[in-house]
Amino acid sequence: MNSTTIPIIRYKNAKKAMSWFCEIIGFEIFLEVPGNNNNVEHARLVLGSNMIMLASLDRNGEFETKFKAPQIVQGVTQCTSIVVNNPAVIYDRALAAGVKIIQELEKFEFGGETFICEDIESHVWVITSHDPWKKLW
Repeated sequence: MNSTTIPIIRYKNAKKAMSWFCEIIGFEIFLEVPGNNNNVEHARLVLGSNMIMLASLDRNGEFETKFKAPQIVQGVTQCTSIVVNNPAVIYDRALAAGVKIIQELEKFEFGGETFICEDIESHVWVITSHDPWKKLW
């Protein structure tokens, strides 16, 4: 089954963010709509059944004015979790690339392995093999 809840994220440098997601996390570009001045009007990246949508900041429209970069708000307002088969592979790539790790790779108390990192513009990502659909009790 494909993801039915899809995060929508904005980046100052969306092209660089797309490269980061592909090189570090292992996403593939499913769709890229170029914008003016080397911006990204819209992009969809996929990893297994996971999908994220992203674009450049400062697009026109009421919806677009709601997006703020983590550096502007000096924190985050949400975090995205990605379920993968083997987070250790991504963790090793992230370490090798100098990605800021917030929480080291560890066994998750409810199953699987998890680590938490920041992307190139300080959005927070939980990379896990924990099955969130598994009933705990």
